[in-house]
Amino acid sequence: MRVYVLGAGSIGSLIGALLARAGNDVTLIGREEQVAAVRENGLRVSGVEEFTVRPEASLYAPDEPPELLILATKSYSTKTALECARNCIGPDTWILSIQNGLGNEDLALKITRNVMGGITTNGAMLVEWGHVRWAGKGVTVIGRYPRGRDAFVERVAEAFNDAGIETAVTENIIGWKWAKAIVNSVINGLGTVLEVKNGFLKDNPYLESLSVDIAREGCIVAQQLGIEFEIHPLELLWDTIERTRENYNSTLQDIKRGKRTEVDYIHGKIVEYAHSVGLDAPRNELLWALIKAKEGQSR
Repeated sequence: MRVYVLGAGSIGSLIGALLARAGNDVTLIGREEQVAAVRENGLRVSGVEEFTVRPEASLYAPDEPPELLILATKSYSTKTALECARNCIGPDTWILSIQNGLGNEDLALKITRNVMGGITTNGAMLVEWGHVRWAGKGVTVIGRYPRGRDAFVERVAEAFNDAGIETAVTENIIGWKWAKAIVNSVINGLGTVLEVKNGFLKDNPYLESLSVDIAREGCIVAQQLGIEFEIHPLELLWDTIERTRENYNSTLQDIKRGKRTEVDYIHGKIVEYAHSVGLDAPRNELLWALIKAKEGQSR
C-alpha cells in the first residue's frame, strides 16, 4: 500500500516505521530536521521493539496520489497541512486522522468524502531527529468518519495489524474520538500540570476521584450531543494509563520543548461544545487555562 504520513512527529514516525517495516511504500512528510535525519541514517525505533527502517522522507507531499494519507500533524496545523497536501489527494485517496483532539476529520471532509477517523493508545516520544521511542504498546481503532463502514477501512486495518499495530474497525468512530478526547483531558491535563508520567495518575490515590470527575464532565457534554460510546471513557482511561505508564503525555512533551500544545483541541473543544449545549465544563476550563499559562511561559 502506498502511504503518505503527513506529520513525522512521534506517533506519525512510529506508525510510518512499522508500516514501512511490513513492506508498505511509505513516505514521511515532515520538518526539515526530521527529513534530513531519516534520509541520512534511516528511522530508528526503540522501546517496545528495536529496529531501523529507511522510508522515503520529504518536506512536501509528492504529486502522485497515495492510497492512504495519514494525518498525524498537531491539530492546530491540520488546515494548513491539508491545503499543502491537496495536490496529492486523488479521487481514490483516503485520509486517516490519527490525531488527538476533536474536529480534524471535519476539515478533511471539506476536501474529500473518503475520510477515516482513528484513535491510538500507543505511547510514542521523539527522542531526537530520526529516533522515535515506542513507549507503550496500545490499541488502535479506525472507522469511516463520522459513522459507517467501507471495504477500504478493513484493508487499512489489515495492513496495520500485519505491521504489528493492533487495530480494530468500528462503525462509530466519532464515539471513539470523543472517548479518546476525554481520556486526553485527564492524562494530558493532570499529567502536564503535575509534570509526571502517565502511570503516576493511576498510582497516586489523591488523583483517582479527580480523574473520574474530569472524565465525567466530558461524558456529560458528549451525551448531550448525542454521542454514543462503544467503550466507557473511564475504562479506556485506565487501560491507556496502564499501557503507557512510562510515557510522558504529548502535551507535556510539547511544553518541555517550548512548543505550542494541542490543549485548544482537547480541553478547549470540550468547553466549546459544553457551551454550545448550555453547559459549563469548569474542570476542563481550569486545566485549559493552567496549560495555556505553562505554554506561554515555556515559549
